[in-house]
Amino acid sequence: MRAFVVDTPGDPSALTLRTVAAPEPRDGWIVIDIAAFGLNRAEAVTRAGGSGDAVPFPRIIGIECVGVVCDGGGTDLAPGQRVAAAMGGLGRQFDGSYAERTVVPRSNVFALETDLDWPTLGAIPETFLTAWGCLSATGSLRGTPRLLMRPGASALGLAAAQIVGHLGGEVIGVTRSEHKRTALLDGGMADVIVASGPVNEAVRSRWPAGATAVIDTVAGDETVADDLAVLTDGGTVCIGGSLAESYATAPSGSVPNAFERDNVTFYSSETLDAATDTETLQLIIDRVQAGTYRPGIAEIITFDQLPDAHHRMEANAFAGKVVVDLSG
Repeated sequence: MRAFVVDTPGDPSALTLRTVAAPEPRDGWIVIDIAAFGLNRAEAVTRAGGSGDAVPFPRIIGIECVGVVCDGGGTDLAPGQRVAAAMGGLGRQFDGSYAERTVVPRSNVFALETDLDWPTLGAIPETFLTAWGCLSATGSLRGTPRLLMRPGASALGLAAAQIVGHLGGEVIGVTRSEHKRTALLDGGMADVIVASGPVNEAVRSRWPAGATAVIDTVAGDETVADDLAVLTDGGTVCIGGSLAESYATAPSGSVPNAFERDNVTFYSSETLDAATDTETLQLIIDRVQAGTYRPGIAEIITFDQLPDAHHRMEANAFAGKVVVDLSG
């Protein structure tokens, strides 16, 4: 099978396309013929070596995919069944989705019922489940939230806008790029703030009482301090991972101190598990199929275009999710 292998961490040229042996069936693991997968900033961090000793090389990276079961590994899943896979060590402790086939423990394979096309389905799992988890952590899956999303132009931000908009709430997205404004507004955000510094004043010009919740995946000292300033009484900040270049470098000031506060929480998709999250993913997919949610797909690319997409992702060229389509 074809796969992009990272032998040694580096820039996008470290993604080497080659023919490798297909994964072998094993008990309790699901062999998946991959039809599509979304790109994630975390994969660029891993490719560059930012995951440290947590990811041994050489490695086929990629933390999510959708496709068809090839071998059910003696589990309840049968060949031909549509599934998604995400996290659980995929593309980190064992080879991931930057390939035509992968093998994933049953605990992180989600059995699905859907007629969505493969690229649309491929845009959903990691992004929407992470958005759902962050919103749940802030209590924003009920009522009419006023959510500040930082950065707004991420696929996570656009997914959160869809979920919050369906609840009747509003999302303000923060971006440093004026050219992304239209994509964010079209993606369901109520307003967009173009800024590289504090946004408290701009947020309160629309919401005088402040935001009921903030999701921050930049997670720097300055942004977290600003997040806390933006909050209304009783509001919550969720740190949803980090867009830093390395996961080994902990912020020195506001971020660790903020976790001592009751109104700051953290969500990581490392907690995803088929036993607890399949029902949520099916609900999300049903809403996409009904037109209630719209996946924020920035671009659909071919497998061969993956290294170039990494270059463009590092240049912050995309507003939304990039999906690799292998279904053709």
